[in-house]
Amino acid sequence: MELIFKIVGPYSKKNTSLFKIPLDVLRALLKSKTNACRLVDSETARQVTAKIIHLIQMQEKSRKEVMSKGSRGMEVILSSLENSRDVQTTLNIMYILSELIGRGRIVGVFVSKGGTGVLFQILISASNELPPSEELMVQLHSLQAKVGPKDRRFGAKARLSGALNITVNVIKQNLQNTKLLLPCLQVLRVYCTNSVNAISLGKCGAMELIFKIVGPYSKKNTSFASLRRSGAQRGRAER
Repeated sequence: MELIFKIVGPYSKKNTSLFKIPLDVLRALLKSKTNACRLVDSETARQVTAKIIHLIQMQEKSRKEVMSKGSRGMEVILSSLENSRDVQTTLNIMYILSELIGRGRIVGVFVSKGGTGVLFQILISASNELPPSEELMVQLHSLQAKVGPKDRRFGAKARLSGALNITVNVIKQNLQNTKLLLPCLQVLRVYCTNSVNAISLGKCGAMELIFKIVGPYSKKNTSFASLRRSGAQRGRAER
């Protein structure tokens, strides 16, 4: 807490933006090296990131300040996300990014600062947890669905990082979980804009998964096998 007061103290007598204070606290937390500091900092980081969420949601000025050239706000937020070892802090930072990325040009800034790679890195780490956090998976795929169309190399980055298989496995394990399925399917669609990814996903059974999801909602409840047979018959007829 002494660390927090040292940072906040100089601003108490000045007309300084309230948004700058939480960002400076995050910068200080990133510099903490010892395990003892990290235990204390996890709780502080949760509080600070929750405060930033509130400021961004309530004040248009705060949203603009995080993207101002002098604040380096995006760098601080991404560094905090990359170095976070606390699930709730990670979620809070992703809520912050979700608020910011939904507002035009900020997506481009996020991509240019390496944000896409950070998301894939966290996705891989989260998938190794048993069980993985459902809310974290929802937020990760929701952010990827927003970022993907704005990043020309999104498909290649996803394939090289191993994210394709992770998303497919998440879908396999959550066929009845509509909350998680929707963002995963949105990301799958973005993955498939890359032809190499589309072929790879087809080989690993992604189409069968799609029919398993869509099948119960079909009026005729058509199976994948029957559709495949009818497609083969049409192909022979055309020849």
